[in-house]
Amino acid sequence: MAQHPTPLTAPLAPAKGVANRQRIVESALHLFMERGYAETSIGDVAEHACLLKGNLSYYFKTKAEMLEAVSEARMQELFGRLQQRLPDQATPLQALEAFVQVTQDSAHELARVGCPVGTLSSQLGKTDPSLQPYASRILQALADWLGAQFARALPPAIAQAHAEHLLTLLQGAAVMAHAFRDPALVDRQAAVARAWLRTTLPAESGA
Repeated sequence: MAQHPTPLTAPLAPAKGVANRQRIVESALHLFMERGYAETSIGDVAEHACLLKGNLSYYFKTKAEMLEAVSEARMQELFGRLQQRLPDQATPLQALEAFVQVTQDSAHELARVGCPVGTLSSQLGKTDPSLQPYASRILQALADWLGAQFARALPPAIAQAHAEHLLTLLQGAAVMAHAFRDPALVDRQAAVARAWLRTTLPAESGA
């Protein structure tokens, strides 16, 4: 007897599951930023994502698991945007200027809601230090990436110090822009960062 082919609609369930998970992560990030991690319950996230609480538990058993997913999603988003800005065969200077531009691209968002990474890291450090690594690992990944770019042209110790300086400069700009609701503050500090980079790294430096 001939076997019937698998219906074309079969893959729809996994696709729906991926969409639900993404919606949960987006809702969690929004609420963590708006209310704070400690003040946000699993039920709050389910309601914001338009899902039943029982359905949400299929994807995440605990709020900490949601936090980890938020951290991972944010990291992928940041590095994805950075990758789009990087020119082919980028020199260290070009790579670092691309990083500055990615920050500047978010100037209006930073002024409106602040930096999700910095805000989460600060909140978690106050409420439950054991959870802080979920947010701070993004900052560490960015610092490591910046350090690797500087290290293509400078000694390792100097490269790491410069990476910390650049990240601190731009994170500080994000905090100030949010405090004053002024995206132009990010633009001004981005210009400062570019000028500093060009005195630190020649245009042709690195491989």
